[in-house]
Amino acid sequence: MNIDNQVVIATKPPTVVNKAERPFLSTTKHNSVSKSLQIGKLITMMLIITFVSFHAQAAKMLFRSNFGSGVSVNAPTNFFPSGNGALQQITGIDKETGYSWPVTAFGTNFSGLMLITKDPVTSTTIGDYITNEVRSVSGPKGKTINEVFQNVKIKGDVGQASSQSPFMFNRSSKIGDIKDFYMTYWIKYPADLTEKLDSTVSAGNWRAHFAFKTGGYNGNDSSGDYRIAINILKDADGKLYWLTKGDSDANGPIPRTTYWYEENRIVPVPVGEWLKFEVYTRRSSGSDGRFWAAVNGQEIVDYQGPNMGDYNLPITRLMPHNAYSGGYGPVESHITGFEIWDGFPCGDGVSCYDFDKVAPTIPASPKGTLRKYSTFASVALSWTASTDAVGVAGYAIYRNGIKIGVSITPSYTDTITGSAKGTLYSYTVKAFDAAENFSSSSSAVKVTH
Repeated sequence: MNIDNQVVIATKPPTVVNKAERPFLSTTKHNSVSKSLQIGKLITMMLIITFVSFHAQAAKMLFRSNFGSGVSVNAPTNFFPSGNGALQQITGIDKETGYSWPVTAFGTNFSGLMLITKDPVTSTTIGDYITNEVRSVSGPKGKTINEVFQNVKIKGDVGQASSQSPFMFNRSSKIGDIKDFYMTYWIKYPADLTEKLDSTVSAGNWRAHFAFKTGGYNGNDSSGDYRIAINILKDADGKLYWLTKGDSDANGPIPRTTYWYEENRIVPVPVGEWLKFEVYTRRSSGSDGRFWAAVNGQEIVDYQGPNMGDYNLPITRLMPHNAYSGGYGPVESHITGFEIWDGFPCGDGVSCYDFDKVAPTIPASPKGTLRKYSTFASVALSWTASTDAVGVAGYAIYRNGIKIGVSITPSYTDTITGSAKGTLYSYTVKAFDAAENFSSSSSAVKVTH
């Protein structure tokens, strides 16, 4: 069984950085960081913030979902031949963001939740072990939002982690690697997470957070040569900390080897409250490889160097989060506000946490074309695309002052039924960004039925 915090004998010397011992240094693979480099980084961040209104879009948004109205977690299907689990697809159009599940970014062939159980289960018993659902709760900023709530109820004894439920994206190794990606989401861990982890029991003190694995060895997408994982660990003093490592633990032929790992005991692990997680990866076998992550705007790791395995296999399994732990059950997670970009949205190595406060420009030159049919009419709307300091996430469309939909492109078609002849409709559009800054309304397009 793979227990992430077990001691691993490495054939390649691992790089270790302990921020508790050197709290003023950035956590990278190097043993020292010059003060001038830190000052330079600070100046760069200040310049980015100063000129945010002129910031050219650094990356392209590939997907965004708040698990809003229209999105659901389907019933478990595709039960494993062993009987120890199944898959749950997430489907539907998110009416808050305009993006659709399943996700197509990165060429994924599955996007949803995997349920792995310690015992064989059926469609009638799997819910005794694991449940995943979309539900309405109080969100990160106090407003009502939708979340995916994961609950692994039967997981095995402390020190064992048989049952788990990774939030998962699968892709074929045949389509090549993902060169760069950035993901972010809000997550809330239970208030009793510290108590659920037990540092006095072997392998009872960890909780999984994020991981990716490569695949494609001998044509098997589930057999790889490299993994990066972020876990939460509980130290002997009872405090939680972040552990990130790159290793060969990707269910492949490579002997278990840890290539590098970094501990961060400075940035807190929030429990019982929402935290903003961001992660960026640039894949490379050379010195330009990078793995960066931040929590609530505070960097927890910035490893720079090779992050490929011995066979240079591509990423086939992305796990933005996994309800998986060696501690006491149940293992619970709350997730919302999920985004995928093809690079850093707010600048190289810059956290987007509380970064973008400038609304997009107002959608310009809106136009509308009415088409009448025997039983209904449609209004085809279009406008000039807005711009934003970071990136326009979408457009909200209003009919007579009431929001009727969203679009991720500068166009929208409204269907009208049951209206009396001569009815006047007034359409306006607002642009919004991922930080939920909304522009003012566009000028109105007026259409008479």
